[in-house]
Amino acid sequence: MWNDRESAPKESLSAIGVRLSRAGGRTSIAAQQAMLSLGRAAFSVRDGRLVLVREQARYQVHELSAAAVDAEVTLPELAPGPQVSPELAARPQAPPEQGGSIRTAQVTQVKRAAEGDDSANARPNRGALVREALLQAARGIDLTLGEGAKVEVAGVTARLKRGTDTLNLGPGSLAVRREAGSLVVELSPGETAIAGAGADAQQALTFRLRVPLNDAQETSQEIVADVQGGPIWLSTLGVHEGDLGLFDVARTSIVSRARVVLSADGRTLGVDGEGRLKNLSLRSPALADEPIAGLDLAWRAKAHGKLDGSKLVAEDAEIDLGSMRLIARGEYEHSAASHRVRGSFEVPLTACQSLLDSAPRGVVAKLHGMRLAGSFGIKGKLRFDTASLDRTFSLDWGVSNTCRVAEMPRELSVDQFKRAFRRLVYGPGGQRVEIESGPGTAEWVPYEDISRFMEVAVLTTEDSGFHRHSGFDQEAIKNSIRENLRKMRFVRGASTVSMQLAKNLYLERTKSVARKLQETLLTMYLEQELTKEQIMELYLNVVEFGPLVYGIGAAARHYFNTTPAQLSLGQALYIASILPSPSVQHFGASGEVTPAWSEYLRKLMQIAHKRHRISDEELEKGLQETVVRGSPAPHLAPRQPPGDEDVLVDEGGAWTAP
Repeated sequence: MWNDRESAPKESLSAIGVRLSRAGGRTSIAAQQAMLSLGRAAFSVRDGRLVLVREQARYQVHELSAAAVDAEVTLPELAPGPQVSPELAARPQAPPEQGGSIRTAQVTQVKRAAEGDDSANARPNRGALVREALLQAARGIDLTLGEGAKVEVAGVTARLKRGTDTLNLGPGSLAVRREAGSLVVELSPGETAIAGAGADAQQALTFRLRVPLNDAQETSQEIVADVQGGPIWLSTLGVHEGDLGLFDVARTSIVSRARVVLSADGRTLGVDGEGRLKNLSLRSPALADEPIAGLDLAWRAKAHGKLDGSKLVAEDAEIDLGSMRLIARGEYEHSAASHRVRGSFEVPLTACQSLLDSAPRGVVAKLHGMRLAGSFGIKGKLRFDTASLDRTFSLDWGVSNTCRVAEMPRELSVDQFKRAFRRLVYGPGGQRVEIESGPGTAEWVPYEDISRFMEVAVLTTEDSGFHRHSGFDQEAIKNSIRENLRKMRFVRGASTVSMQLAKNLYLERTKSVARKLQETLLTMYLEQELTKEQIMELYLNVVEFGPLVYGIGAAARHYFNTTPAQLSLGQALYIASILPSPSVQHFGASGEVTPAWSEYLRKLMQIAHKRHRISDEELEKGLQETVVRGSPAPHLAPRQPPGDEDVLVDEGGAWTAP
C-alpha cells in the first residue's frame, strides 16, 4: 500500500498478490489485484502484468497487459463563471471599504472589453490547456515505452459520473502504439464483446485518438479523434439500462463516421461527420412525461468553433427524425458586450401525416389516432446582435402549411365540449380535482351573457391578434424571442388564447417538448373546428382565475359578487390581468386594488383605446374606476388632469405588469 500523504490522501495505490521476477534482462511485475486512486478517478486492475526493460539508463515498458481494468471517473459539476452585467457597469462605484475596489476592477474589465480591448477580457484558452495536457500525457507515455513495446489491455470498463447521472462503457480493448511520429490510442469493444452479444450484423465501433509526439514539420500537430464503425448495440458498448435515462439499450444501435480535430494552437475545434441512433428509447421529463421509445435519429454536421466560446460556424448541419429533416447553417459570435447570430433554417416540404408518424408515441401520446392531411414546410433566416437588438434583430420565415386534421379520435373530438363534460383541474395544493363544465352546467356562461369588456380585456392582456391569426401569432413570437434575448432569460411567451385553451382542455401543466408539440397540433384542430366566438366562449369558461376558481362565472362572483354580464371595464381588466399568475392577488386591506395595480389597469385601458377596442366615453369612465373586491359596482371618482404619469408608450404590446 502507498499513499501520497498520511491524512486525506489524494493519490493512493494498493495491490495484492504481487510477484516480481527478472529474466533475460527484463523485469516483470504482476499483481492479482491493484487499486489506484487519483483525485476524481479510480482504477481497479485484475491480473495485471508489466514487463520492463532497461534502456539508456532507465526502465522502459516493453509490455503491459491485464485481464480486466475498471475505471470510475467523477466529472465536475458545470458551474457558470462570474459575470458582470451592463447594468452593473453603469452604476456608481462604491468606496473601497464597501467592496468598491473589487467591483471597480470587474466593471473596468467589462468596459474595456466592450470597447474592444481583448487584453482586458482575455479568456483562458481551454483548448490549449487540454492540448497541452494530452501532449504531456502522450509524451510521458512515449518516454516509458521501449522500442517495439506492446500495450494491449482487454476487459476495459469505465463509469463516468456527474451528479446523479451515470454512463457505463465497456468491456473493450485498449491498445497503445507509436505511428508516424504520433502516439495512437484505440479503444473498441473487440470481437469477443460483439460475439457475446449474439448478433452477427454488428460491427465494431472504434474510438481512435492520435496525438503528435514531436514538433517535426512532417508530423501533423493537430490532435485528431475518430469515432468510426457500427451498427452496434448500445448494450454491446457497455451502456446499462437507466444510464442517462436510456432503456432498451439492447435494441438501440449506433453508427458513427465522425472526426473531431483540435487545431495545432489549441484554439479551434472542428467536427465533420455523420451518425445515426436507431430505436433510441429514453426517459426525460424535459422531453416528455411518458417514456419515448423507438426514436430514429440521424445527424450530419460540418462545423468548427473557438474553444473559448467566442465563435461557432456551422457550414452544414442536418438532423433527421424519421421523415422530418431540419437543415441549418450559420454562425455565432460572442464577446463581453454582445451575442451575434446569423443563420438560416429549413424544414423541407413534407406530408403532415409523415411528420406526425416521425414522432415517437411517447412524444404525441395524447394524439394517438389523429390523422392529418396536407403538407408542411418552413424556411427562414435569423440575425441579431444583443448589443443593439432594436436595430439588428431580424427573424423572417416563410411557411407552406396546408395541414388539417382529417380524423380525430372520439375522446379528443370538440363535440364533447358542446355539452356537459368533466375534467381534472388543480387545487390550491396542486392536487387534482374533477369538476363539471360545459353548456347546461351551473357555472357555464354563454358568450352573449358575458360583458364585452371581458373579451376586450383578454385581447389587451393575452392575445391582441386573436381575430387575425389562426392560432399562432407570428409577430408575437418574434417579439417574444427579441425580448427574451434582450434579458438573456425567459421573460415573455407568445401563447395565444387558442393555445391556452388547448392546454386547459387536453394537457397537463408540465413543461416539456412533447407537451408543446401536442399543444401546437391541438391548437390547429380547435381553430379548424370552432369559430372565434366559440373559442372565446370555451376559453372564458374553463380558464383558471384563482385557486379553484375556474371560469368567468365563478370569477365574477368570487371577486366582485356580480355576474359576468355586469362586469365593468376595470373589473374585467383586473380579472384578465391576473391570468398569468391567478394565485397572486392585488387588493389592499380596504378591498381596493393597490395603487400600483390600479395604475397598471389604467395603462391597459389606454392600450385598449389606442387599439380601438373601447370608445372615448368608455375610456373616460374606466379611468374614473377604483376596483373594489366584493363590490358589484366599482367606486367612481372624477379623474385628475392628465400628467406625465399618464404618458403611455405602446411598443407592440411589450408592456409588463408592476
